[in-house]
Amino acid sequence: MIYLDNAATSWPKAPPVADALSRSVTDPIGNVGRSAHHAALAASQIVYDFRVAMQHHIPRTDVEKTVITRNATEAINIALLGSVHPGDVILTTVTEHNAVARPLSYLKTQGVQVLSIQCDPFGRIDGEDFSRHLKEHTIALAVFTAANNITGALNQIDELVAACVAYQVPFIIDAAQVAGEISFSDFPEGATGALCCSIHKGLLGPAGVGVMALYGAFSPRALWYGGTGSRSESVIQPDFLPDRYESGTPAVHAIAGANAALAYCTDHALTIARNRSAMADLLYQQLAELKGLRMLSPQSDRVPVISVTVETGTVSSLARGLFQHDIAIRSGLHCAPLMHQHLRTLEQGGALRFAPGFQTTADEINTVISVLKEMLYV
Repeated sequence: MIYLDNAATSWPKAPPVADALSRSVTDPIGNVGRSAHHAALAASQIVYDFRVAMQHHIPRTDVEKTVITRNATEAINIALLGSVHPGDVILTTVTEHNAVARPLSYLKTQGVQVLSIQCDPFGRIDGEDFSRHLKEHTIALAVFTAANNITGALNQIDELVAACVAYQVPFIIDAAQVAGEISFSDFPEGATGALCCSIHKGLLGPAGVGVMALYGAFSPRALWYGGTGSRSESVIQPDFLPDRYESGTPAVHAIAGANAALAYCTDHALTIARNRSAMADLLYQQLAELKGLRMLSPQSDRVPVISVTVETGTVSSLARGLFQHDIAIRSGLHCAPLMHQHLRTLEQGGALRFAPGFQTTADEINTVISVLKEMLYV
């Protein structure tokens, strides 16, 4: 298989992940925080090591503020639904993934006002327009993506966070497509908000592990309650971090695999970044030369995600042809209908999204282009 669907989930995973997953099952691993025997302590160590390791891949925060979730979507939901009230005004964009758009749609029914600012053709936020909205409106929260899910275009996170700090507005960043793909700067003093991501994409880990990293005084309400292994004498949910948000048994086996992936990504960061970038650039250059396709991604300032649509017809026949040649890509609307409306690609059935990985080769890219040429030029 030629696998170019790494924006959906990475494959292959980091080489040490399989062994780490296996050992987490064969070694005595208990439940986190539920006892003091060796197996339970081993589980707690795995979880603690994960919180520490994540500091190499996100803007640094306190270890206890590195909250573990099932995925980026759950993290975004906690941050959003747990921090707004009826009458609040939320600032977002017209290009958000459904992980943001659907919670916001629900919040509108609860008396929350949502203001959406425009973006450029690739989905990038205009920093001046963003600051103007913060200045002219009483914004309770700003919610935006770090990199567009379809075009891969990067937003200027440092600039947007600085604007939020200047106007004392909390933020939530959907970092699903950038975790493991870019190097973050630490947030400035006064930054208040959350950065939400998962481990199974750019960080090459297993599915089932996400992060809601909290900054400053940002403290959403807990959305569910239950056993945490702490304060078991009380029926009141603990209010301290991270227990406040981590009721129930964590996915400790997946977290063990995530630790192996994070270590690999740290140790091989330059090699991984170079190959992803080189293969994405090669793919972009060759796709741009094909007649009958419209490029949707920018040539630069993006993560290794390249999307195209067709000039006539729909993308479905091209997608089927690629699948028949055992080429894995993502076609359709990518859980981002607002962005496809912005791109004017709904009539075409969306787009074909190609996302090279850390082991993608030039020969594989050339094969994909050859298959596309056969289908486009019959």
